[in-house]
Amino acid sequence: MNRYKELGNNSFFQRDFKSALLNYSLALKEVPDDKEAKIGALLADLAFEKEDEAIALFEYYEVTKAVGTEDAEETIEKLIENVDQESNSIDQFMDLIENRLNNIEEGILFHEFIAHITSRENAREAIEDLIFSSKIIISRKEDFVELIGLLMENGFEQMAYNYIENALMLYPDDAYFYELLKRLESI
Repeated sequence: MNRYKELGNNSFFQRDFKSALLNYSLALKEVPDDKEAKIGALLADLAFEKEDEAIALFEYYEVTKAVGTEDAEETIEKLIENVDQESNSIDQFMDLIENRLNNIEEGILFHEFIAHITSRENAREAIEDLIFSSKIIISRKEDFVELIGLLMENGFEQMAYNYIENALMLYPDDAYFYELLKRLESI
């Protein structure tokens, strides 16, 4: 066994992944097509982000090698790839959640917008306070329709018209939005 690969294995067992990665890399420098060193390097690298998974895969790999499984390298490479892809999917999902939370922090929820309007004597001024300075977060079609109604009732016909036109680009077959558009055009 290559001396560096053996040092890499020892470092991996001691959970010194930095040293393990270095030793596996040195082993690959000496023998570039050494599958065991390649797998060791992949697992050591994975351990920086997913330590438990990397250790479990390393132990599984050691057992499959010990019992003489023929396709141990191919199997472990596929497992490493799956763990890595799963990690990327989770990262993308977490980024999406973080972006949505940031949008919420930058705006107000529709029910908060309605509460603000009802708390004020002059609905038009209350709408002006928020509609031009805040992002209103609407998550249901019913809330959007209610917003259009409030805008129409309080003299913001052009803004309501623009919102409906944008909604029709997203939902071109929505009869209700066409009906609202006709109502606005008749005002």
